[in-house]
Amino acid sequence: MLHFFTRRLHSERGFTLIELLIVVAIIAILAAILIPNFLRARAQAQVAATKGNLKNVATAMESYFVDFSQYPAAAGSLSANYTRALPTDPCTGAAFGASPGYTYAGVGTTPYTDYVLRSNWTAGGSGAPCYNVATSNWQYSPGGGLSPTP
Repeated sequence: MLHFFTRRLHSERGFTLIELLIVVAIIAILAAILIPNFLRARAQAQVAATKGNLKNVATAMESYFVDFSQYPAAAGSLSANYTRALPTDPCTGAAFGASPGYTYAGVGTTPYTDYVLRSNWTAGGSGAPCYNVATSNWQYSPGGGLSPTP
């Protein structure tokens, strides 16, 4: 019985170089097709996270407005009672208020009765993957809701 296995082992040959090259080429073609799709899906997820973050900060702004009948002068005023922490931009990794990242601006003079929240990506900067997928930045205002930046 052992003789049968040793004879069979010696008579079988491995893969040829051509067969191995074909398998490697097929794997390379599949990778070339799939990698751009994964990168685009990641950027779309970051844009969706940005939209959610802007809506969450807007909810905190509205809660602040209910308590004080005005919007805060700076977004940092929300951290104490209205949100645990201001979100970082998923596309750039920048802290809230840093550039490029999210920005907050009160509209008018103090006391603010309106505001605008924005993503602040640039086409060639570190937020470029998100900018390229969204083709623009996003902004949130109480009257207009969430919309692409004009």
